[in-house]
Amino acid sequence: MASSSNTLAEVLLSRRVQEMVVNGEQPVSLYICRDEKDAQNAPISPLAPIPIIDLSLLSSSSTEEELQKLKSALCCWGCFQAINHGIPSSFLDEIQQVTREFFRQSMEEKKKYSKGVVEEMEGYGGDPSPEQGQFLDWQGRLLLTVYPHDLRVPKFWPQNPQSFSEILENYTCKMRMVTKLVSKSMAKSLHLEENCFLEQFGEGATLQARFNHYPCCQRPDMVLGLKPHSDGTGYTIILQDIEGLQILQNQQWLTVPTVPNALFILMGDQMEIMTNGIFKSPVHRVITNKEKVRTSIAVFYTPEKNKEIGPQDGLVNEDRPRLFKHVKDYEIIHWEHYQRGMRALHAAQV
Repeated sequence: MASSSNTLAEVLLSRRVQEMVVNGEQPVSLYICRDEKDAQNAPISPLAPIPIIDLSLLSSSSTEEELQKLKSALCCWGCFQAINHGIPSSFLDEIQQVTREFFRQSMEEKKKYSKGVVEEMEGYGGDPSPEQGQFLDWQGRLLLTVYPHDLRVPKFWPQNPQSFSEILENYTCKMRMVTKLVSKSMAKSLHLEENCFLEQFGEGATLQARFNHYPCCQRPDMVLGLKPHSDGTGYTIILQDIEGLQILQNQQWLTVPTVPNALFILMGDQMEIMTNGIFKSPVHRVITNKEKVRTSIAVFYTPEKNKEIGPQDGLVNEDRPRLFKHVKDYEIIHWEHYQRGMRALHAAQV
């Protein structure tokens, strides 16, 4: 029998945070992640000096300096701001605008693409209800598998705005190009064969697009847009409009700055496994804002289903013994831990 708190969580998730905001409702207890004392004593999070990597230099004939910057960024931070990625700023504006237009529609229109509350991942709504004792996130999202095409679920693809599908199709093509370049560059930065990570991801590596909407919240000191976690992906490519994403570095929360037209690229647990712990998968979260609505688009790049991944042979030696086992479908293990507010990386350790 479901617990009373989980039943309430399912009711709240079925109603949507956006609907609560429209009705002028305050966050109820299941959204509260800290008490008044903790909120008052919480330090202000400074901006993080996230390294900036010029992707155009990674594809040029003279790349060694930028490759070393990339390696340093991923060893120290597990993330970087990608500029000169070849995607026109006008197109980035388009996909951000169509995202806002989707979430501005009536609840009746958005609910045409609703996901199930308890288990279903794809579609419009909140994440499935977490296990008892975990707070809820102050956000709504639309999650779609965009590649490979045969894994798409057409019933969740919005018909309105009318340009949504065409723009997302174009964005998917551009994300595939970015993942190819970044994956090769990461390998070269570690003096590995450039296709080694692409081979681990496999021909059927998946891309999922998550369109996030974080409404204004009257208690940003006590409510989070997204709880602390690391990603279970290979890596994630994020386009954000305003600040709100934070990463945990040396036990301190640091805010990821917005760099005009940059893509924020964040390592997931599976890249930490593939690099035998050399590249880091950072814990991160999203804070809420009392005055501004925040939207972001996260594209998750994950190895194909049933593909076994593990540390690259060239990164395992006497000086650096094997830290991780070979694993399949790690994202499933990750999700089970995420629902309990835990990291899953230890499950892959030797």
